[in-house]
Amino acid sequence: MQSQRWKEQASCKDYDWNLFFDKYEEDVLLRGAIDKLCSECPVAKQCFAVGVSQKAWGVWGGVYLENGKVSREFSNHRSKKDWGNVWKKLTIDYPKK
Repeated sequence: MQSQRWKEQASCKDYDWNLFFDKYEEDVLLRGAIDKLCSECPVAKQCFAVGVSQKAWGVWGGVYLENGKVSREFSNHRSKKDWGNVWKKLTIDYPKK
């Protein structure tokens, strides 16, 4: 169960999980709020990795996935600059201070 410990630190741990699935799909205005929550999450990188590796659906690490791949349909609200920031956070390891 060690591999699931990251969930205890997730910013969304006390939220309704439907916000990251059906409600994210249905409510364009909600997407920005969920994106912000995930962008500030200390375990977004682990969350995203789990979503991709498990071929999951829904928001994982701030990215809406369909079968573990980025959904074009539910990701088109982001600018290129936004995507650059998201990818940096999810893919680059910075040295710990």
